[in-house]
Amino acid sequence: MTGTDARNRAAVVTAFGEPLEITEIALREVRAGEVLVRLEYAAVCITDVYASNGSTRSIPPFVTGHAATGIVHEVGPGVRTLAVGDRVSITGTTECGVCDFCLKGTPGACAEVFEQGPRPIGTLPDGREVVVEGGIGAYLQWNVYREGTVVRLSPELDPVQAALFGCGISSGLGAVLSVAEVQTGATVAINGAGHLGLWMLQGARLANASRIIVVEPDPRRRAIAAGLGATDIVDPADGDPVAQVKALTDRGRGVDYSFEAVGTGAAMAQAFAMSRNGGTTVATGMRARGDTVELNVLDFAIRAKRVMSSQTGGGAIHRDIPRWDRLLREGRIDPSPIVSEVFPLDRINDAFAAAVARDVLTGIIDLR
Repeated sequence: MTGTDARNRAAVVTAFGEPLEITEIALREVRAGEVLVRLEYAAVCITDVYASNGSTRSIPPFVTGHAATGIVHEVGPGVRTLAVGDRVSITGTTECGVCDFCLKGTPGACAEVFEQGPRPIGTLPDGREVVVEGGIGAYLQWNVYREGTVVRLSPELDPVQAALFGCGISSGLGAVLSVAEVQTGATVAINGAGHLGLWMLQGARLANASRIIVVEPDPRRRAIAAGLGATDIVDPADGDPVAQVKALTDRGRGVDYSFEAVGTGAAMAQAFAMSRNGGTTVATGMRARGDTVELNVLDFAIRAKRVMSSQTGGGAIHRDIPRWDRLLREGRIDPSPIVSEVFPLDRINDAFAAAVARDVLTGIIDLR
């Protein structure tokens, strides 16, 4: 361990498709541009389950997880934005601020996210080197992070709720407010009412959309969406979702903005078909790395439709997370229906199983 002699328990992917192993990791030293964080809570995302089953570039053993809260305990040389004692958000992306992509205003394509190799953080008791999935890793008690992955939070925030900043809140609110930039009075369709879709819904409400249509097969999730302000709920069992959504729009033209929050090519194509001529479709979900999407060539080529990707809500975490921080403190966003259950680290496999079974929206892992 660097900076402390405390135990560092972690949930480690030791083989694809197998339960995570609770073990200990001896961390390497803190390097230039990094901070040592004692983690508090981590939010479970279904993409972590997919990674543990092989949908990742990482090779076991590795630690997954990409959204958490914690306290900074040590600061490496060159770190400028963080100090010992800061409560921070560990985010699902990195915004280095100096690569070509960040400098060109597209931090969602940051080179540290897409062009870096495996990121070792320490060793297991048997001496094997362990890396972190996606360069982050959140299901452990202590970790070293690049400064560009970590954002200071207001100390008064509930660290359980704030654990959602790194993934669901940033990805959902960011897709609506930062990427699509939904305009007042617009019509919006949201495909999927999991944690991403429900944060998109709250973003659309903040943007003062005139109509917020949520497409979701699960009656429990439809009820939550209605409680969070959806103006219309579409059940796919009642017929073609595209036809249902278009029937709710002016002259059946489709919505101004259509969001995909499921993670499949089919859902992406469905979202695209719901958008009007000149409309915008935003994709955020990801299940299988090899999945593809088919779009109608005529619609795509000549109907002035726009398709946008939204990696962690555009990836401008150092601009946006302070915005989400303020919204949470002001009571303008509500995580309470989305935080389903807090699990101790020893029960992380139960949390993963609950996510797969759709029994929870967001499970939280207690790392204290």
